[in-house]
Amino acid sequence: MSSIGAVTRQIEALEISKKINATGSSSSSLRLVHSKQPSQSNVSKLLTKFAAPHPFPNVKPAHPPSSLRNPTSTSRQASEPPRPKAAPSHSQIDIGSYDGGLEIDEEKRGQAIYGEAAEELALDSSVSRRFPTREWHLFDFDMGRPLGKGKFGRVYMVRTKAEPKYILALKTLYKSEIVQSKVEKQIRREIEIQQNLRHPNILRLYGYFHDTKRIFLMLEFAGQGELYKQLSKVGRFSERRSSRYIDQMADALSYLHGKHVIHRDIKPENLLLGIDGGLKIGDFGWSVHAPGNRRMTLCGTLDYLPPEMVEGKEHTEKVDLWALGVLTYEFLIGNPPFEDRSSVSNTYRRIARVDLKFPAHISLEAKDLIAKLLQYEPQRRLALSSALTHPWILKYRPRSGES
Repeated sequence: MSSIGAVTRQIEALEISKKINATGSSSSSLRLVHSKQPSQSNVSKLLTKFAAPHPFPNVKPAHPPSSLRNPTSTSRQASEPPRPKAAPSHSQIDIGSYDGGLEIDEEKRGQAIYGEAAEELALDSSVSRRFPTREWHLFDFDMGRPLGKGKFGRVYMVRTKAEPKYILALKTLYKSEIVQSKVEKQIRREIEIQQNLRHPNILRLYGYFHDTKRIFLMLEFAGQGELYKQLSKVGRFSERRSSRYIDQMADALSYLHGKHVIHRDIKPENLLLGIDGGLKIGDFGWSVHAPGNRRMTLCGTLDYLPPEMVEGKEHTEKVDLWALGVLTYEFLIGNPPFEDRSSVSNTYRRIARVDLKFPAHISLEAKDLIAKLLQYEPQRRLALSSALTHPWILKYRPRSGES
């Protein structure tokens, strides 16, 4: 079974980039009563060799990654030579059955658009100024099983036809529906932001292209699926698992803020899990590149909105610190801290008052971190650098050689 490093070296040969010659290739709140079930079954055995590569082969993270992969057995005697494992051929990797959804949608939805909107949504990574890729088309992929549906289209598991046939998630967006929703600039911004990000806990956007009706995004395939569905299934996570996820989240947010990107919509529904169980931020629909760091737009999900946004005040990147505190609470308890199912107005009031209550089973260290993040005054919220060295994070952070 190939290592992530081996996969990375293979992608360097393929290079989903301009180095490839094209002629050589063929939101409601989460509750304990959720009934949704995980849709990603038996994915790890499909993807260990051929999933999208780790983008940082030569860069070590500032601290050990907080993945939840199973520990490797160390029982083999030193004198016993390792047994070589036969790598599966590319044709043996099952990407599932295509359901014809794109053809069905082609007949039922979407119209060609013209004028300024058409120019705004003529998105093609082969002409990107910073990270140009080869020119991609829909026929460059073998279509696999559906992974889900978004507001503007479907998401499929696909495999590149060019060797060594990497597996990706292909997300479709219908241009006319984007125009009807008046989010052309938001979609373009989301794509432009995500294509420039390189962090192991942020879902990678490898390329994008379009036709007359649709935009296609070539995304890293998150082998273990949606975090939201796993949390829905088990109700709440253990402190160990929660701490490791928050460790990764804090590191990813620190990276984003260093690039003057505010996410503004952190919640379980926007998080995915990679092949090794590592967390991936996977949705940048409300993100903004804000070098000035002051915004007024009300956005995000109600249960995760901080007091300054609820009260219509200016906000900065510190909205993500509040959201990190809400996320920590929801991981440990199973629902957001200020949720009031009887009234949206009551939820607003609880947020504005920071009406924070903890059940008895939460540890003192976890309570301390949450309370320091959920501060009414943005400037008083715990900095990400301090969150990464908080006792609750350090307590569960894997040591060298530990998974």
